[in-house]
Amino acid sequence: MYLDNTNVRLLIAAGFTALLGIFLLWRLLVINLNSDKFLKYDMSLPREVTVISSYGEIYDRNGRRLVNRSESYLAVIDPDNADRDELEEHITDREKYEACIDGDALFLCGVDTPELECAAVIPVAERYGSDCLCAHIIGYTSDGHGVCGLEMAYDSVLREPKSSVTLSYSSDARGDLLEGSGVGMKWVSSFKTGVCTSIDYSVQRAAEAAMKDVKKGAAVVMDITTGELCAVVSKPSFDPSHPENSLSSEDSPFINRAFSAYSVGSIFKLVTAGAALEYGISEEYAYDCTGSITIRQDEFGCHRFGGHGRMDMRTAMVESCNPYFISLGQELPAEFFHDFAARLGFGEGKYFAPGITSAKGNLPSINDLLVPEEKGNFSFGQGKLTATPLQITMLTAAIAGDGVCPSPVLINGVTDLSADRAVSSGNVNFIRVMDSSVAEKLKSFMISTMYKANSAAVPEFTTGGGKTSTAQTWTYDENGNEKLNCWFTGFFPADDPQYAVTVMIEEGISGNITCGPVFKEIADSVKMNRYG
Repeated sequence: MYLDNTNVRLLIAAGFTALLGIFLLWRLLVINLNSDKFLKYDMSLPREVTVISSYGEIYDRNGRRLVNRSESYLAVIDPDNADRDELEEHITDREKYEACIDGDALFLCGVDTPELECAAVIPVAERYGSDCLCAHIIGYTSDGHGVCGLEMAYDSVLREPKSSVTLSYSSDARGDLLEGSGVGMKWVSSFKTGVCTSIDYSVQRAAEAAMKDVKKGAAVVMDITTGELCAVVSKPSFDPSHPENSLSSEDSPFINRAFSAYSVGSIFKLVTAGAALEYGISEEYAYDCTGSITIRQDEFGCHRFGGHGRMDMRTAMVESCNPYFISLGQELPAEFFHDFAARLGFGEGKYFAPGITSAKGNLPSINDLLVPEEKGNFSFGQGKLTATPLQITMLTAAIAGDGVCPSPVLINGVTDLSADRAVSSGNVNFIRVMDSSVAEKLKSFMISTMYKANSAAVPEFTTGGGKTSTAQTWTYDENGNEKLNCWFTGFFPADDPQYAVTVMIEEGISGNITCGPVFKEIADSVKMNRYG
């Protein structure tokens, strides 16, 4: 009898449990069928979305931004409260707008205005924009990381947000905005992330404008007093916002030609003259150019048919007479000649940051120069010699700077400031590379040469010194014409040099005709901006 009562109680308990389970399943079904009511009002959750307004800055030497110079705009749109007539006048991302406007969830969409009545608007910096300068120095990013240039070298610094906004709102479990909750916006700004370069925005812009019609070439502008590279231009360039568009170009737009080595030509006659003067040979050294000179079995011609006649060092520099400088070079011991060129930076590359270096070029060895014919080529910048536009700019800076050459500066430091401004490190390293009296003579030679190069010399404004080159490359086009590297290097103003400028253009006509006008435009623009 006792066992029977127990079984009854067990059966009753099992039946009650089964009924409770059926009730719970029914209740869950009801909740699912009425989820809007239950989730919206009983299970609300706070949400946050952070939008990066801008990343770390890259500044010029005066604290002007080289990136993040323009803005686009994102509207924070709540479909339930959107004024569609107002929005549709300003939407820039039509595809996203049409995909989201009929939904229930908050969304961000591009617009063309910083202010809307029906939606909050977030300004977002465009990293590069249409007016981005010095692409080869800045580089570009991909998938949130720097790929080349400063973007890669300082990736960890530049990927830190400089400005961001956090949107906070209440939503149901499906992400729908709760009615009446509103959207909170909290801005966070940090001015501690940025890289300060030596680039001068105004000078870089002037140099790029002067080079706008150049197909392949480079220009470098250096502040002689600080060594800062105020402008570094390489053509062709690329759009850092869409680098993929240049990947298949045959003209190698990603190569920084300002830091690449080329055959030099007659500009190197400045080195030959400087070595001779420092060795003790007088500027009155005379040579009678008859149109060619023979070194053992090799004959070297002059660009002027019939020759220039009797010349001293100054007139030979102005006329750019090859036989004169070949003769002068033969007077120099190979080791002395080589070491003088090495002192000026030939054969030495420069390191600025990880991934940003300049080529060494090729400085012939002392053994090479023991061969008279090779020394002959070397004396007027041909043969095995190659150099970068940066190295030629350093040569010009040393001549204009009384024989003292500043070490080139591209990066002044990483900012860690309490204001939106970057400052130069102020560290300048100067090296004496030639006697001041030698530099003074070479400077006067360049001033005399400037007046000879009529396309570059405008005495009433562009006063300075210069030297041209038209260098052989031993490569030819489809018509059998040799491709020439054309150069113009110079300094200005003449009385108190502040800037050294080098222009190199591939496949040009001559240094004077091809590069002289570009030098003039850069010099005039810089002088106008600086001196008014």
